[in-house]
Amino acid sequence: MTKKLFEKWASVFLVLIISASAFAQKGYEPIRGMGVEAKPVNNSGICLACYSGSMNPVVDANLDNSVSMGNFASLLSGNGISVKNTNTTYPAGYITGFNVDLGTSFITVDLLSSLRISTYKNGVLQETTTSSTLLSVPAFGGSKNRIFLHLKTTKEFNEVRLYQTNVLSLFSAMNVYYAFAFDPAKVPVDQNNICDDIIAGSGVDGNVSGSSSFIAPLSFVQNRERIGDGDKNSYGSIVLPAGLLGSYSVGVLDKNQVYPAGNKAGFVISPDDEGKLISAEFLKNITVETYLYGQLQDSRTLLDGGGLINIKVLGFGSGKQKVTLTSSKPFNEVRLKVTQTLGINLGSLKVYYAFEEPASCDCNDKIQTSGSAIAGNLVTGTNWTSGPGFLGLILAKMTNPSAIVDTNTSNYATATIPAASFLSIFSSYATVDTNTMLPANTYAGFTLEKAANLIGVSVLENIRVTLYNNNTQTDVFTSTGSLISGNFFTTDSNKFYVGGKATKPFNRIKITFYSGTGIRIPQNYYIYNAFASRDDDNDGIPNCFDQCSNGNDSIDMNGNGIPDCAEGCTAVNDKSPSLDTDADGIKDACDLDSDNDGIPDALEDLDQNGKFEDDDTEGVFGPVQVLGDGISSYLDLDSDNDGILDLSESGIPASVISQIDTDRNGIIDSNVAVGNNGIADILETSPDSGILKYPLKNTDGDDKPDFIDLNSNGADYDLYAIGKDNLDDFGAGFISRINDLDKDGIQAVVDTDLVRRGAPNSPLSPYISLLKIGQASAKAITDSDITEKANDIKVYPNPVKSGENLNVKSEETGIYSVFSAQGQLIRSDKFSGNTEISTASLPAGVYIVKIETRTTVKSYKIVVK
Repeated sequence: MTKKLFEKWASVFLVLIISASAFAQKGYEPIRGMGVEAKPVNNSGICLACYSGSMNPVVDANLDNSVSMGNFASLLSGNGISVKNTNTTYPAGYITGFNVDLGTSFITVDLLSSLRISTYKNGVLQETTTSSTLLSVPAFGGSKNRIFLHLKTTKEFNEVRLYQTNVLSLFSAMNVYYAFAFDPAKVPVDQNNICDDIIAGSGVDGNVSGSSSFIAPLSFVQNRERIGDGDKNSYGSIVLPAGLLGSYSVGVLDKNQVYPAGNKAGFVISPDDEGKLISAEFLKNITVETYLYGQLQDSRTLLDGGGLINIKVLGFGSGKQKVTLTSSKPFNEVRLKVTQTLGINLGSLKVYYAFEEPASCDCNDKIQTSGSAIAGNLVTGTNWTSGPGFLGLILAKMTNPSAIVDTNTSNYATATIPAASFLSIFSSYATVDTNTMLPANTYAGFTLEKAANLIGVSVLENIRVTLYNNNTQTDVFTSTGSLISGNFFTTDSNKFYVGGKATKPFNRIKITFYSGTGIRIPQNYYIYNAFASRDDDNDGIPNCFDQCSNGNDSIDMNGNGIPDCAEGCTAVNDKSPSLDTDADGIKDACDLDSDNDGIPDALEDLDQNGKFEDDDTEGVFGPVQVLGDGISSYLDLDSDNDGILDLSESGIPASVISQIDTDRNGIIDSNVAVGNNGIADILETSPDSGILKYPLKNTDGDDKPDFIDLNSNGADYDLYAIGKDNLDDFGAGFISRINDLDKDGIQAVVDTDLVRRGAPNSPLSPYISLLKIGQASAKAITDSDITEKANDIKVYPNPVKSGENLNVKSEETGIYSVFSAQGQLIRSDKFSGNTEISTASLPAGVYIVKIETRTTVKSYKIVVK
């Protein structure tokens, strides 16, 4: 699925305009790694004696580790936790907060009102939430495994704190997993324009919440995990027992992306008893809401004012229904809230999945005389379309029926039925004919609108849709179980669909309105058009939306909007399904080499637990208390912070690296084919085989491959071998000065490009000459694969007469530098292949000429006469 990413630069870090894919970020980015401190706090500030246990789980690489706030020495007001990033100051406008849970306890309104988030900068308080500005998921309390507590900042900060203002026993059960901070302007926006795009997958977090006169047990929302499981046919249930007053909601939050304003959002639902008609009271108590990072964006109740039902479909039958709103603001969360009031028993509601889609999603399935996918016309005659009544009396009648099939979709026919009386034997009806026979499994019906005097939805009991094959009746749909519909659709219109799914071929559709015994005043319906949506493969998806003509469109496990039957990759993992970090056209979740460093992600899953976000291991315990630089290995171009990029430590021969990484920035060039799996084809035994030609390099044959080994040859620190020992603050062979604005895992002290991913002209591994030694643990490498032998470089003549040129013979590009005998740099320049160095300005004496190429560094003592 192609998704456009948007960038808004409001941070102090903006120095250049770069591509969206290079700087898009995930939301809810953990604050973790070296230089990040987690400490207990109380009213007096940092209080190390207040907490028994380690705070490190909050800032380590494992996002499933947590600390229990119950380990405070005393549960006094003001107790809490601080997370400080000594490496970074976050700009105003960032979203920050904590990921927490209460175990098997319940997050209540009282608890949320007692929590505060504060930000600090260098120990100075910046801002604090109030009970109304602490944004949470869910906002009014709830019960789910983990929730996010949000604060949108207005000031810079480098520390965030979570603490309680009141003494509550439930606070003792709180577990804190991690703090987060991210720029909301850099979270990608979903622009896939796919209809019925399910919100599901590994980046989607479901929640359940409740607000009532008592804390209701979790069983009142059953099987909630099914709501976001990617299967459009599985469901969770909201169960509201009789007598319970309060609200329940289910919601899904997408941590990976934001959905744009103007899109529709909502849920697919049905009553537990799909054969019953939904009541006006039920509609009045169903609300669809959208949120952005915990902040309410839009809210619509399905029955909202004046007795008008703002829905597209009123009848429940055997089909599932959509309840939606059209968003006016961006959102990353959708909630469905059901409120039960005094004297009402709503029972149970099935919730299948949340979705979003463009507002324009509509099949071209109208039956019109021209200009439509389905040509047809009105069927006249006493048995097919009723007349305009008798002498103007208020009897059942049909006026302007030709508007049903004309090309102006705003025109309508009017069906009038009298009040309940002896005249109830009369009915109003209209029939349309299609020019071709339509097959079984076609959804067929009419688009209606009810005049403003509708009291309730029970009038649907008096609507019938009938299908015919010429004059032979084939199907009848009534509200007692078979009258079904397409969508609930919350708009300013009162239009709705009624119809059914054909069991036999047909070419005529008739709608009949009866006057029921419960109707006390005359009723008017407006009929805009008839429709027929084919579903040739009978999977519940009309042909106009069907992406798998012979498959099941209902399964989309990764939630990217493309059914599993229509795409090659259906991976569900903790990598992002919306970001394409290496910009190779393959989203990270489906990319086997997400950072294009030549090392497959499976090998960068360092603990081999199937998770990729917890492999952040730079550093050595002792010198530092927390490992990592904040970038997990599968996205880190220098996974051990030794200054040598992973591509150079991958085991790929230097001759191949020189072909696929021409700017030597540690990223395989974008013009190198990667096939469908994201691994460069040149590295595989065959394109998309996933089998590499080159085993992972392990120079010293120990338990660590070179890309995570600080002394790859078993003796010398790699950092020292490239002449960067001055960056070793602890004498342990790694860079601990964490500053990584482009989030590529290369620290600023060695990164030659602080804006884009990668570091052009970074050094190759100093252990190239030791590859032959490493073959003992990599026997699959043949002599023909290894061409790291440095090209012979010659500098002549020597001695050289002053004023004459020195000749440099080389097959590679590089840099030459001329130094005096005392080490003073005199001249330096780039060269490509053979070149000449002028000595015209050099007095007689001894000089050092240093030649640096991709494969070697050599120095020559030159005498100038």
